[in-house]
Amino acid sequence: MVARGRCDRSIARMPRRLSLLLVLAIAMRALGCVLHAMPGRDGVAYLWMAERWAAGDFGELFAHVFHPLYPFAVGVVRMAFPGLDTVVAAQLVAAGCSALAVVPLWYVTRQRFGEAAATWACAMFAIGAWFVRHPAECMSEGMFQLLAVAWAAALLGRTPRPLLAGLAAGAAFLVRPEGGALALAGVLFLWRTGTLRAALSHGAAAAAIALLLGCGSLATGHGFVLTPKAAFNWEVGVGAADSGIGHYLHHLLRLPGDAWEGLGYVVFPLMVTGVWWRRRGSLAAPELTLLLPFVLQCAVIPLLRSNHRFVSGLGVLLLPFAGALFAALLQRLRWRWLLVLLLIASEAKLWLGRPADRTFERELGAWLGSQMTAGETLASDMPRVWYFAGRRPPPPREITPAVLLHDASSPACRFVALRLRRSNEARDGLVRAGFHAVELPAELRAVAGADEVVLLQRPPR
Repeated sequence: MVARGRCDRSIARMPRRLSLLLVLAIAMRALGCVLHAMPGRDGVAYLWMAERWAAGDFGELFAHVFHPLYPFAVGVVRMAFPGLDTVVAAQLVAAGCSALAVVPLWYVTRQRFGEAAATWACAMFAIGAWFVRHPAECMSEGMFQLLAVAWAAALLGRTPRPLLAGLAAGAAFLVRPEGGALALAGVLFLWRTGTLRAALSHGAAAAAIALLLGCGSLATGHGFVLTPKAAFNWEVGVGAADSGIGHYLHHLLRLPGDAWEGLGYVVFPLMVTGVWWRRRGSLAAPELTLLLPFVLQCAVIPLLRSNHRFVSGLGVLLLPFAGALFAALLQRLRWRWLLVLLLIASEAKLWLGRPADRTFERELGAWLGSQMTAGETLASDMPRVWYFAGRRPPPPREITPAVLLHDASSPACRFVALRLRRSNEARDGLVRAGFHAVELPAELRAVAGADEVVLLQRPPR
């Protein structure tokens, strides 16, 4: 009864406006999960890791280039509810964490810029198309954003909590490697404000949690690795380019456009302008601390390649600047409702581009899985087909014709599924290697997207 009473009082103390924004965030993410119910290309790797862990294979959490905390949480949900579809479990974890991020975002924005800014920052996050779609597609951004904003709220609140912020930064690192930027920014902020002891406790807490990844990798036989993504990103990014400098500059120039796509057509300009507007000659230490992790990430992204998805994890920390500027504009403009409509309309892509062809990939994968025996595998330029066929998804690299031909050369490879518009060269090579095209069953031909796929089979020996 005492615990219940405390909970009721906590809910009562939550500002009504924040409660409404939390409901909006939950509703939008529930809608996103319905509209975009298929996992993304990287999402299937998280699903595979979660399923293997739920089945008792803890080492599979450390056998991929992705960090383990998000699939660990999905696996726990699967253990608690064994009959729950893994896609639904992953959406519940990702979308639930994403919606909860509204709460610390409100408090950190109100602390720095006031309640009106907090209202609009949270509204932008609640309706942002990619803030909604990434969790719906079983990506790790939802959990990462919750931890990133919790780090900011713990560090920049009225009573800074360096140790708690360090724990949040370390946990964020277990979700995505850019969590390291949070730990670094926190140490620099605390050191700059003259609290060296707090800086050391923050850094030590973050390091202690982050090192769990390396320890888990070592304990499961994969060697001690601080982050498996570092070597992988170098291998498929600047390290594989003919000109490393050229590769970096090319993707650096692409980054503003991808940030515009990933953070919002209206929201991203508000973020940039809001930072400039609030600079007042030089940003105050707390405001600079919100900005620094995103800047650090932007310096690293071109080492791999620019992509609109990469900016949303730490880009959420720029929403307070966008909210502050938007609130100020509403006070100065006469036709303020037009600005609100523009903001809402700019996120309309949530309702567009529903990936019907991905539904076909699920159906195709399930059918192929039913046709193959234990030990047989497949080759495909569609990672979702691998997963839904019950096979380990390939690493998140470009699937070139050469990769497809290599995968198909294995005697265990029975089927090859290709998208026509991407893999004509591979199809010709497979035909020369003895594969022949086979007709899809009638139930698959009726699914949208079937006409874009060709299925090849190795002749029986």
